[in-house]
Amino acid sequence: MMHKIFITSLLFCSLYIFGQDESTELLLYKNVIEKSDSLFAIGKISEIDFKMVTNLAKKSDMESPSKYFENSLHLFKNSKYNESAFLYYLGKMRTADFNNYGNGHFQLSADENVTLEEGLFMYMALDADNFVKILKMAKDFYHTNDYLYISKNKGYQKVKSPGNYNELITEIEHNKPKAQQEFSTQRDEMKKRVLEYLQYFNSK
Repeated sequence: MMHKIFITSLLFCSLYIFGQDESTELLLYKNVIEKSDSLFAIGKISEIDFKMVTNLAKKSDMESPSKYFENSLHLFKNSKYNESAFLYYLGKMRTADFNNYGNGHFQLSADENVTLEEGLFMYMALDADNFVKILKMAKDFYHTNDYLYISKNKGYQKVKSPGNYNELITEIEHNKPKAQQEFSTQRDEMKKRVLEYLQYFNSK
């Protein structure tokens, strides 16, 4: 599962950047790399402002799925990566509920999805324990809080395992050394490509 999820992201890394505002995307990715490396080195990779982000999640619960990703992207750009990841994964689960409900369909734009998926992976991949922690926090919030934007409507129900996060958590915890090695290998390759692109654009 990890292979299928994150190899997809890695392929985007080589194809996607040239179609966007290259300098903006590359600098966002460079910032993720530098911040995560620094926080990991001093043992603060797992710090999160849980009160702030859960309050923001509760506000997002009153609106359409796009609000989770809007807030996640804002936090991402402000280097609040664990908080951004919490809202991103929660937003994915709320989107599954919204689309399952059948009164409309929401799909995050490809540009925003790739930016968040790739950028957050480069942060989360450094520490499998932190990755599991954030996934569990988002999953627990999902299960203990209804999606108020649609929950009062007839036919609302939560998807059993949205985003396959239960399976992903189990797979990581079942063999954490292997998962960490796989994450680190993919992150190193992504980091290499980002730095290569930066060097290319800086030399133009």
